[in-house]
Amino acid sequence: MKMKRTASITWLALAAVLLLCALPAQAMRYLTPMQAQKLCFPEADKFEWQQRKFTASEAAQIRKASGVALKLPGAWYTLAMKDGKVIGVMIVDCVKGKHEAIDFAVALDAAGKVRCIEILEYRESIGDEVRRAGWRKQFHGKNTRSKLKLNDDIANIAGATISCRNVTEGVRRVCHTWQLVLRPALVSAKRLPKLAAR
Repeated sequence: MKMKRTASITWLALAAVLLLCALPAQAMRYLTPMQAQKLCFPEADKFEWQQRKFTASEAAQIRKASGVALKLPGAWYTLAMKDGKVIGVMIVDCVKGKHEAIDFAVALDAAGKVRCIEILEYRESIGDEVRRAGWRKQFHGKNTRSKLKLNDDIANIAGATISCRNVTEGVRRVCHTWQLVLRPALVSAKRLPKLAAR
């Protein structure tokens, strides 16, 4: 009798372990912003974290130019420095997946072209294929002149459409945030040169 009970408990424990293993991981923190900055700008010798709260006018400009509503009232970003010069920026933002927030970071060079994007934290039970390097690589070199639209210049991943679409829109919003608000502020502070006319 004791042996039967022990066997039953063993099988129940094994079944519980298998069930837990079969469940998708949720709320996975893949990178901290500090880890991401080093991946995005390995050549930088200094990072300078800043925050900026958008004025109503700035928020309206970003929304109009990107076609995407703002999720945050401002920007949290780091300037990547090399030999005392700004070589780029990494902006931390979030979008909604199907139900939960997806935290991500977009690294841009000083001209506003995407160097890379990193998924920092993913809370959904499905759709985390947006972390695939091949999918994220599509954003390299994109800027405010790019369409940055799913199924246009950014390919979709079957089974992760909502995450793909929302991250793509988030990157588009970040590019416009840099171009319209953050970069001009650095030009005014004489930390970046003006861009040549297009």
